[in-house]
This record gives sequence, structure tokens and C-alpha cells, in this order.
Amino acid sequence: MFDVRALYEKYCEKESENRYYCERDCRSYELVPAEEPELAAFRSNCISRGVPERVIEELAEYFKQNNNFFNYWTCDDAGIFEWWDDYKELWLGCVDMDIFRYSCDLEKYTIGDVGNVSYGKEYEFDTFEEMMEAHFKGQ
Repeated sequence: MFDVRALYEKYCEKESENRYYCERDCRSYELVPAEEPELAAFRSNCISRGVPERVIEELAEYFKQNNNFFNYWTCDDAGIFEWWDDYKELWLGCVDMDIFRYSCDLEKYTIGDVGNVSYGKEYEFDTFEEMMEAHFKGQ
């Protein structure tokens, strides 16, 4: 199981019990778990759109531990699915100009920008955890 807190503790400075400051992107983040109704809404939105089960489970596990992605969307926000109908992408959030997605066409989590699903093969990841770690490492 992907331990979100362990990832933050590895790469960020702990400010309080659930708050971390990350030197890499000069931001503070608070870990706040999603509640069951929010997770149910996320799963329902994913299922109705045909998001792969592996992705649903991986993201749901993340949201159980932290119900936002770098202070961007919460799991029940429809914005995550804005690009699904046109591009089969989940828009997970962004930091500065970096956009974090799941691309169904690539079957990968990616870091790119508005015009590019990823900056290149080194920004395409099999797991959500790998993508998060790449961000914190400064890839």
C-alpha cells in the first residue's frame, strides 16, 4: 500500500501533525483524508466514465489518506474529469506549470503541461506513487 505520509516525511519538512513544507516546490501541504461520501462520489464518477479499475483503486487509496492533490482538486470535484470525454485523461492537479494526469491512452500517470500530456518518456509512470516521488525528487 502506498503510504502518503511516508512520502511527505521523506521529502518534506514536518510543520505540524498533518502539515508539511516541501522545499522542492516551496509549498506547504496538509494531509486531510477523504470521507466515505466523497470517496463514493469519486468511485461513481470513475465507473460511469469507464476509468480502469486499477486506477480507481490506486487513486481512491491516495484520497483515503489525502483528499487533495497538491492543494488542487478534492476527490469529489468534477474538475478531475474535465478532459475525460475528449482525451481520456484524469486531470489530477498542477503545481506551477506542471500538470499531473492519468492518461488512458498511454495507460500511465504523467507530468506535462497544458499542451503536452507528458514532457517525455521520463515523465510517464506506471503508478501514482512513482509520479509523486518524481515530483518530489525534482524530475
